[in-house]
Amino acid sequence: MTDKKNKKSSSVTFLLTFSKISRAFSVISILLMLLFIGAFVVQYIEDAPKYRLVRSMLDIDKKITMTVKANIPTKIGGKDMSRLIMIVGMFILSGSFTRMAERLKDKSEYFKFKSNLDIWKREMNLSDNAIVLTPLNQKLEQLKNAKKKDREQLLKEFIETKKKLDEMGRDLAFLAIDVVDSTGMKEGEEKAIIEHDFKEYKRFVERAFASHGSLKAAWTPDGVMSCFNSVDAAVRAAREVITGLDDFNKNVKGMRSDFRVRCGVNSGFVYFDESIPLEEISDRVIDIAGHMQKNAAPNTVCIAKPTIEPLNERTGFEPSGRIVDGYEVYEWKKT
Repeated sequence: MTDKKNKKSSSVTFLLTFSKISRAFSVISILLMLLFIGAFVVQYIEDAPKYRLVRSMLDIDKKITMTVKANIPTKIGGKDMSRLIMIVGMFILSGSFTRMAERLKDKSEYFKFKSNLDIWKREMNLSDNAIVLTPLNQKLEQLKNAKKKDREQLLKEFIETKKKLDEMGRDLAFLAIDVVDSTGMKEGEEKAIIEHDFKEYKRFVERAFASHGSLKAAWTPDGVMSCFNSVDAAVRAAREVITGLDDFNKNVKGMRSDFRVRCGVNSGFVYFDESIPLEEISDRVIDIAGHMQKNAAPNTVCIAKPTIEPLNERTGFEPSGRIVDGYEVYEWKKT
């Protein structure tokens, strides 16, 4: 990650250096153009060559003129057009170098903003395809091809968009639940019974979520990821699901196999937009909740050690001896 950052920083430095070099060549071209014009004018001024500065200017003009004549044709219609060719040539070169300097500077600005955006994404644990980044990515693409007169406005909009995203950030907890061996449970069962049981299971879980203030949830066929305002709420919801399965398996489901679940909880600072479905929010905080769930034993809740520290109701959580995503895992089992 550091190598990538250094590479981008080197690219910005490289582009800025060559932008300055191009601008220097533009200035040199203008000075040479003025020198050629001056050499042309002083020949009509009496006693001008007696001044040392004028003589130096004429000597430089003479050397360059001889070099030009030796390398390119300068006579047009029998007239020597070398000085006009040099003046026009320097004018064109100056404009070319100026445009090149501007393009290189614009490119360096783009890379600088992109580098800052990448750093910000890493700090906020956002993946490259996080939907919350769409407005910033769009502005960044516009910056890449923007004309000079539009660049200032786009940069202002880019900063304003980032401020709006910063305001969306908040600390949230995520609960991932998955049915253990859901495929095996369905073997040999009637389709109608399977559909009934899993619909009732979904209603059962959603009631537990609602009773603990779930903000939104995203379902896969047999699993769910839900978002809560606090770790305590997420853990209470998970415990309610697990403890409620006894009654659900006894009095509601019709299949032979009992429902068992794995639960994983994680929390952190995420960018949360009420208008975006949870399945479209991409963040490492959410990913870790899913990984906790995948590593959980049946009918247990797994949680990362940093997440359990602010938890008010820690009763029943014990170190599991497992490490997930670099975090020590604590586990709750129904007694």
